[in-house]
Amino acid sequence: MLPGCPISIGTLRYSPKLIGNRSEKWWIVLDCNPGLGVYYRHQFWLARHRTEKLVRASWADHITVVRNEEPLFKEVWEKYPGRSFEFSYDPMPESNGFYWWLSVYCPELWNLRVELGLLREPEIPFHLSFGHYDENNFLLPE
Repeated sequence: MLPGCPISIGTLRYSPKLIGNRSEKWWIVLDCNPGLGVYYRHQFWLARHRTEKLVRASWADHITVVRNEEPLFKEVWEKYPGRSFEFSYDPMPESNGFYWWLSVYCPELWNLRVELGLLREPEIPFHLSFGHYDENNFLLPE
C-alpha cells in the first residue's frame, strides 16, 4: 500500500451489466464502498458553493481492472468472483474536466491481470471513478 494514503476494500465483479442489461463480456470491476463516492461527490458540491453536482458512475463507485481486453488465459476468467481486494488511494481527486476519480494502488489487481495473460498495468491506470457531470447539463468552456 502507499504510505500515508487511505486504505479501502472492494469486491470483484466480472462482466458487469450496464443500463439496458447489456453485458460487458471482457470487463472486470472492483465495486468499492459507496460511501467514498457519496463523500467525494458531496465535497465537490460544497467546493462548488452548492451550485454544481456530480452524478455517480454507471457501475457506481468502482475501479476498472480489465477494460474490454480479451484474456490470453481464459481458463482463469471468473476465478475470483466476489473476492475482496484491499487498495490504497490518493485522497486528492483528479479530473479531466468531466469525469472525477481517485488514483489507486493495488499490486494484487496487477497480479490478477498478469494471471489472465494481460499486461500488468492497464492502458488507463487504476483509479476509483466516483462521479461525472450530467451529460444533459454539461457545458464545455468556450
